[in-house]
Amino acid sequence: MFDRKNSAVGARRCVRPLVAVKLSLLSSLCALGMALTGSVALAQTDTSEALFKRALQYTAQIRTIVTLPFEGDRKGAMRGAGFLVDAERGWVMTNSHVVSGSQALVQIAFTDNEFVDAKRIYVDPFLDLAILQVDPARVKGIAVPALECDRMPQVGHPVGAFGHPWGLRYTGTRGIISGITSRFEFEVLQTDAPINQGNSGGPLISLENGRIVAINTMTIRGAQNTNFAISSVFACRILRLLQQGIDPSPPELTWVTFRDIDERRMLRIARNFAPEGLALEAGDVIRGVVGVSDRVDNDTQLVHALRGRLDGFKLNVIRGGKAIELSGSLPPARRVLERRGILVGGVLIAESRYRDGPDVSAPLLVVQHVEPGSSGQSAEFGPGDLIESMSGRPVRTLEELALTIAEQSKTGRVVPIVLRRLGGGQRAYFTFLERPIRLTGVELIDLSTGPE
Repeated sequence: MFDRKNSAVGARRCVRPLVAVKLSLLSSLCALGMALTGSVALAQTDTSEALFKRALQYTAQIRTIVTLPFEGDRKGAMRGAGFLVDAERGWVMTNSHVVSGSQALVQIAFTDNEFVDAKRIYVDPFLDLAILQVDPARVKGIAVPALECDRMPQVGHPVGAFGHPWGLRYTGTRGIISGITSRFEFEVLQTDAPINQGNSGGPLISLENGRIVAINTMTIRGAQNTNFAISSVFACRILRLLQQGIDPSPPELTWVTFRDIDERRMLRIARNFAPEGLALEAGDVIRGVVGVSDRVDNDTQLVHALRGRLDGFKLNVIRGGKAIELSGSLPPARRVLERRGILVGGVLIAESRYRDGPDVSAPLLVVQHVEPGSSGQSAEFGPGDLIESMSGRPVRTLEELALTIAEQSKTGRVVPIVLRRLGGGQRAYFTFLERPIRLTGVELIDLSTGPE
């Protein structure tokens, strides 16, 4: 409905500074200006509607059932979103936490279609990103959206999030890019576009050009419109390497850095646990990767620059106030979909993935999950417990654990395991426990040989 009062106020504001003899001309100009403003607003609305309409086609629903979780995952069912990135291959991009890095069944459905099984072809061990594959026939005729691969949007850029928040399918919300931060595990874009449970893995779309600028990832619960998404710049590198048949794995970083809680944008080494691979020293500041990136401000940017270039690279480093170059190579990070573990007595045991374990002489094997109602739960095993020994024999690897289980199962069904648990009390960092475990339900869990 036309608002005469507001219209009159607007007109008065237009004419107030001008002399009376120009009122007629000014009235015409004001009318033209308001008409043009209305046209621009209408055009923006139409563009947003068109962009969300296209997103309705290329955005998918994803549901995952985790049957046996490794550390970082949880058992049960979850839902999220994803979007088509390669129609010929049937590839869909999403978050790794949506599809998990554990034993799981993953299914996917596009608009008005039934859910079908999907295969996880890549789950990144550094960024919260994953690529699924479905039968290309299922996505025939769906236009693949363009990703913004070259630059990040600036603060104030208008964006729309698309996904299935709280089970409300194919929902669009809008906002702006609020900032860029590296205060979390990896660098993310901040947005005030509402992102809730079910939006994870869906596209964050530029409302200026329709390109996907990021992948919706997380929110701060209880905060007002403080949400985060992974830049498409980082996702594009992974996707392109996969399409070229090149391993996009990040490097296995052998060091830990000082946490940049003050946003100083400085990648400064705190400890290096394998200097023979790359001779970084405590206090070194990594500034860039020679020939690739003149400046890196955090681990995410460094990992991005090194993907596909893990052999024979050079780093620009500041050491003691002087610029030097360090040459080296790094192995790829252990592949998520090649994780292995041993299930015994309802307790899943696998190798630790913490790089600073040597600081506390931590054992390599750690309890990943304890099945509810199992003998392991009855014996009070807990996730995060470190495995010291079984039947008095140190077990340092999965192979040693498997051999010990095989030998001990010949003589008894219950054997003692010595555990180390963080939180010792009595002025100790750790508590040591000896708990019985039943050698029942023994199974090797190997994701690389699973049903996928």
